Amino acid sequence: MAHGDPSGDLPSVMCALEGEMVIKGPDGERTVKALDFFQDYLMTALGEQEVVTEVRVPKLGADTGWSYKKFSRRSQDWAMVGVAAVVEKSNGGIGSARIALTSMGSTPIRASAVEQALSGGSPDTVAEASQSADEGTSPSSDDAASAEFRRHLARVWTRRAVEEALSR
Repeated sequence: MAHGDPSGDLPSVMCALEGEMVIKGPDGERTVKALDFFQDYLMTALGEQEVVTEVRVPKLGADTGWSYKKFSRRSQDWAMVGVAAVVEKSNGGIGSARIALTSMGSTPIRASAVEQALSGGSPDTVAEASQSADEGTSPSSDDAASAEFRRHLARVWTRRAVEEALSR
């Protein structure tokens, strides 16, 4: 977490869960929400003499499903693209959804267009809503994947992650 790598799995998971980090340093202790903690590429809210001492994750409700889908060459590699999905189910539909993307920008990114499209919707809307997963992202091209391939993966893996979250 303290490294702040946007290709790491846990930063996106923390953002989807709306977790927070407890930071301790010479000036005392403070708490920072995950979405505020990751500031830029390999840059976090940690000061020079601060460390993360605790990670807090809110308890999920009984009607909440989750999933993390990751596409990489080998299982332990950094993600070319990863998707963390937390979906609150309501009356056979979707109450709300929180989707965070790995390797789609300089920090973990929430897929807000997908979240809005899914909230209050039905499971039948997942495939269509997932098509906007790459909106507002800025994936890089490198030896692992092109930016366009990462955009495609974000749409595909978002659909799969949300479908799995709904099945739990």
